[in-house]
Amino acid sequence: MATPLSVRELRLSDLRCHKALSWTCTNGLNLVVGANGSGKTTLLESVYLMSHGRSFRQARDPFLLRHGEQRFVIHGQWQRFGPMHLSVEGRKGQTSIRLQGRDIQRRKDVSESFPVLVDAPQGRKLVDGAPGERRRWLDGLVMTFFEPMRLHYQHYMRALMQRSRLLRQKAGDDELVVWEQQIVTHGEPIIAARLRVISELNKLLVDEQRLTEYPVSLEINMPDYKRQEWLERLAGKREEDRRAGTLRFGPHSDTLRILFQQREIGSAGSRGQQRLAAIALKMAECGLWIRYRRLIPILLLDDCLEALDSERQCRVLERLQESHAQILMTAPAGINVPDHIDVDIQVLSAQGTWAADDRNGRNTMVSKAIKLVNGLEEAA
Repeated sequence: MATPLSVRELRLSDLRCHKALSWTCTNGLNLVVGANGSGKTTLLESVYLMSHGRSFRQARDPFLLRHGEQRFVIHGQWQRFGPMHLSVEGRKGQTSIRLQGRDIQRRKDVSESFPVLVDAPQGRKLVDGAPGERRRWLDGLVMTFFEPMRLHYQHYMRALMQRSRLLRQKAGDDELVVWEQQIVTHGEPIIAARLRVISELNKLLVDEQRLTEYPVSLEINMPDYKRQEWLERLAGKREEDRRAGTLRFGPHSDTLRILFQQREIGSAGSRGQQRLAAIALKMAECGLWIRYRRLIPILLLDDCLEALDSERQCRVLERLQESHAQILMTAPAGINVPDHIDVDIQVLSAQGTWAADDRNGRNTMVSKAIKLVNGLEEAA
């Protein structure tokens, strides 16, 4: 059985627009609504910071600080088997994490023990981003779930750089052959592991078709890597690679595609369909965590209902409600939540404080629509 992970309570100070704010969450589906600029995304960002030690917005540390302040602090009470306490302190140019009051040196130890997944407009763009983004995402999964693969990646990249250096120095064939053999030796298990992860993700994506409406799948474009032919190609392309300054053949340059009805989703899918596909990919990623790590990650969804009509919004909420993961999500003021969705709604005011009726962190009247009328207020 997999162990669910959750955040019970979070306190932050001097993070972006928030001077001081506390947030209490339930185990299931949590929705924060509010006006633009109220700091909804920052709440999700603070959870990610505790797990990863950095922002999913890729912001540098100084920009995380509230204007005029010297440091930000985040304290979180988590549940993983039992109560756990994570905290993050950030100053200009540095961020430190503490677990149960003790400093953490390797952030990977926290992110793999307290997995937090995110889909956000300002985060990594899997669906409509550059091919390198998707490839790095895939390689991150490979290294997370197959620990020995980290060494293969390290040795592969080292061999790649050494070969490039020797080409620039016009080294002899004997020296180059050694590193080309290393490229192939460590590249082969990388290819095999990638194909395995893609196959498993595609099986999980089949189960998400009710959400995505049409089949969504992953495909990696790569040549047929056969050892001897690979070595011969590396030898035959030395002069061309020396002039180019890089090797343009190998796992580091393969392209991962997201297909929608057997076509590239960037051109075949509407904006709403791309949004649904992105959520489905995160649900599939959760499935891998459950299988390989026996942990159910926390899922952060920032503005995930944007670009969706009411029918698709309802479908997303129904799918999220079925998940065993704690889900923390945001939406703009004005979102309608159907009566049958069990969701905890909290309203963040334009000043970055909880609306008066929600100070206890609970809003059980989930059928209400939250709207903006001269500031945030609940519809009567």
